[in-house]
Amino acid sequence: MTPPSPGVWIGLDQLLSLPLPAEPLANLWREVLRSLPPQASQERQALQKALLSHDQARVETLCRTGRIAAGLDLLEGLAPRFDPEGLAAFLRHLTPLIHHLLVEEAGPDPAPEVVEDPLRAEALWHADCWMRRLEALPHEPSPLERLHAEQLCRYAVLAWAERNGDAARWRSLDLLQRLLQLLPESHGWVVPAIRERLQQGVEVLLQENALADPVHLSRLLEACGTLEGDPHLSDDAREALQLALYRGRAALAIWQKLEHLTPVQT
Repeated sequence: MTPPSPGVWIGLDQLLSLPLPAEPLANLWREVLRSLPPQASQERQALQKALLSHDQARVETLCRTGRIAAGLDLLEGLAPRFDPEGLAAFLRHLTPLIHHLLVEEAGPDPAPEVVEDPLRAEALWHADCWMRRLEALPHEPSPLERLHAEQLCRYAVLAWAERNGDAARWRSLDLLQRLLQLLPESHGWVVPAIRERLQQGVEVLLQENALADPVHLSRLLEACGTLEGDPHLSDDAREALQLALYRGRAALAIWQKLEHLTPVQT
């Protein structure tokens, strides 16, 4: 039988309050957590709670120092460690800070260099994605939360509107459709912008060899489908859109079936 390794005993309360810098202390907690026996459930829960609080502070520090996308990427890894109510509470705590950095500091009429900043555009995209997740979590949204969501989305639309490339076009389209839901009074300028990007998507499909990408067609049909419920659409236009969607979805279904066919061996 192997004798136990030499060691010292330290109480849980003392371990949690050691006067060490945050990161070395967290590393010590992780090491202790890995070495705990299965029956040490109370100690395990206390350490897990302390580590989650430590990582929440890291997320907030990253956001506060302007590294919002990095902070929200870190939060993505932490999300499974929260219960739904806890994640909602943390997001509600974080949202005013993110809104201040991305919206309030930019002002009501952001300078061109601010709008064109790629890091800020990426941060706005991440922030909008997390606002959508917050909306799906169990909590009662406040009027201020709804305002923050609408303004973050609107500033994200501005940041992605003029960016080039397929990924930027799809993000811009996605954000415009969300803004239309959050701010129905934006219909007058949002719907033309949506149509412009849909037309760009159709033009891509019409290019040589473009039909080799069913994902593109699928995303285009999904985006077109959101216009079907537009109350401002005329009956003739809605009928034409429904027919186009029917044909497109039928073509996509055939396409997907063909992809799964096994070639006959000769």
